[in-house]
Amino acid sequence: MRCRLLLAAALVVFSTGRASAATGFHQLGSVFPAAVQRGTTATVSVRCSSSLEGAYQSFFTPPGIRMTYAETGPVKVAAAGRGRAGTQFKFKVTVPKDQLPGRCEFRLATPVAVSSVSHLLVTDYPVVEEKSGDNGRHEAAQSVPLPAAVCGVCDRAEDVDCYRVRGRAGQQIVCQIFAQRMTEAVHDMVSRGGYHMDPILTLFNSHGQVVAQDDNTYGGDAVVHYRLPAAGEYVLEVRDTRYAGDPRYSYCVEISDQPLIEAVYPLAVQRGTSTQAEVIGWGLDRPQTTTLAAAADEPIGWTRRRLELAEGPSNPVGMLVTDYPQGMLEPRHSTRESALAIALPMGINGRFSEPGAKHWISFQAVKGRWYRFEIEAQRQAMPIDPVVELYDPRGGRLLEIDDSPTSQDPRLVFQAASDGRYCVAIRDLHGRAGPELIYNLRAEEIGPDFELQGEYYYAFLAPGMRTIWFAKINRVNGFTGPVRLEVRNLPKGVSATPVTIPKGMDHAAIILSASQDAKISASLADVIGHAEVQDPSGKPRAISHRGEVNCELQSQGGGQGRWPIHTQLVGVTRPLDLKSVIAKPENLVLVPGGKAEINVKIERSEGFTDPVGLEAAFTYFTIKWGEQLPPGVTVGKGSTTRLTGKTLEGKIVLEAAAGALPVERLPIAAIASVSISFSINTFYASNPVYLTVPAAPAKK
Repeated sequence: MRCRLLLAAALVVFSTGRASAATGFHQLGSVFPAAVQRGTTATVSVRCSSSLEGAYQSFFTPPGIRMTYAETGPVKVAAAGRGRAGTQFKFKVTVPKDQLPGRCEFRLATPVAVSSVSHLLVTDYPVVEEKSGDNGRHEAAQSVPLPAAVCGVCDRAEDVDCYRVRGRAGQQIVCQIFAQRMTEAVHDMVSRGGYHMDPILTLFNSHGQVVAQDDNTYGGDAVVHYRLPAAGEYVLEVRDTRYAGDPRYSYCVEISDQPLIEAVYPLAVQRGTSTQAEVIGWGLDRPQTTTLAAAADEPIGWTRRRLELAEGPSNPVGMLVTDYPQGMLEPRHSTRESALAIALPMGINGRFSEPGAKHWISFQAVKGRWYRFEIEAQRQAMPIDPVVELYDPRGGRLLEIDDSPTSQDPRLVFQAASDGRYCVAIRDLHGRAGPELIYNLRAEEIGPDFELQGEYYYAFLAPGMRTIWFAKINRVNGFTGPVRLEVRNLPKGVSATPVTIPKGMDHAAIILSASQDAKISASLADVIGHAEVQDPSGKPRAISHRGEVNCELQSQGGGQGRWPIHTQLVGVTRPLDLKSVIAKPENLVLVPGGKAEINVKIERSEGFTDPVGLEAAFTYFTIKWGEQLPPGVTVGKGSTTRLTGKTLEGKIVLEAAAGALPVERLPIAAIASVSISFSINTFYASNPVYLTVPAAPAKK
């Protein structure tokens, strides 16, 4: 079932067949050890707010890793609640030898629920776990080999972890910590010390002098690089910058004498071509280049590859494969008068070599047509905060875009007001410069389009039951048409009610139903939107977009946020708190200016007596995260929406304003909401109710 997350989190789920308390989703926490070496099998502990007993399937992105439940007896679940560390459950993890190293997103399914997201790191290096006892002093530092993936926890305030390595003169040491990146999508990381761990790495020589230090390179995660001037022992100190600590502050710091490659420049290559690229990173003995090549039929998008370096194969490095020809911005393209003239569509690669630099490009636009300029940099972990500016043919600045809704990468979309040569300028927000301050700009003419988001992070439902997701589209570039929604790769026995977001609406309900004979199972699903638009020449063109997926986060102060992830998980479970939710009538006509009732009857599972609320939206106080009713249709005051004790029937009264949007057989559902805590509700959905709102009579 779909869970609603509000201000605080306190959730208990029991793994017995019938819950003696309300049932909700599994909130995964951090993992220890945070890393597993590829080609090995290891045991890790996964924190969770509720019991993971009976976990029967794991889902990894990228795929390939196997994770199986490894507890041999009952595990007592610690008290749950906002800011609690959660209970640790053991799992056996097997990583294929050919698995690329890097951070992997994973989720779990049990017979009573599916989980939120956590992360596991795949590493090239042998994993060394932090030993128990005091390792906070240099003289007590734990000795580790080179190379190693050292996994530890800053589990209390003022916790400092020290690790000793021995090196030779001239040897290059590269240390990279994964801490924030391992918990950025964990639902509840609120602690007294802050939210995520904010790690800092400090390298000391044998005399206790600081020789290298770093705080923030990959977000809050640090990278230290140092060439040893003399043979001897060196100590790497790991701590939170605030000296904060929490049992969930699990980290992995890779310590090696191998190069760590950050990126290649240019970042992109056109399909069917090859290009020479500069290698950017730490620990290289000399400047190096590599050949980027993409086959003509290679999938478009970001991919990761190892590079062949003089020192041997590198860590996997991101590279963009595109259909567009690629250009390079140079320092001389620093003014409007010296702008690089381009023909659309095109990809442009740029680097800020001088502080305060600004790059300029120019292009010919046609009145009334739409254009998009989108930067990829921060999303690929480049340490840059780009800004784009748009100038009209007379040199007047029309727009300035800094961030997009989900990243620091800007996306500029505009409709040309006149024919002429327009200019786009790109700069770093802070005026920084350096070999790693690189980006790729996609420049293209576009037509009417849409973007698909929504509240479809996960769902679980018992046989014969239903739940609900909420989809939302953002119409862009003048697009006004309908969007048909499709859900792919649902578990066997689960289906989605066909629904199309009509013209005039930007949202709809996705009602998921499990057949009576559906077996316990789970799968990663995809929400796809389909529409027909006209291209810039006026020809019809079919477009399809996969929905963006965001997880739900609790932030400090009791707020709620969203964070981009890769997966949405659907599971069929054992019977839950409600056995049925029936809504009548199944076909409802609501006249503009009038009212209509949806009568709802629930059936409780034996022993379940908690109150049940009836709703028509996913609401956070006055904020609606998910809607399904057409504009102009609201829930009226005459509704009976709280079912307590033996009360099993209620009603949702819908009211239509005189100007309500006309719709025909739009599928909606009554939502039966079961409170898990002050902040979390589980949503059960009724059978589809097909709502028709006829057009209001024309005024005489």
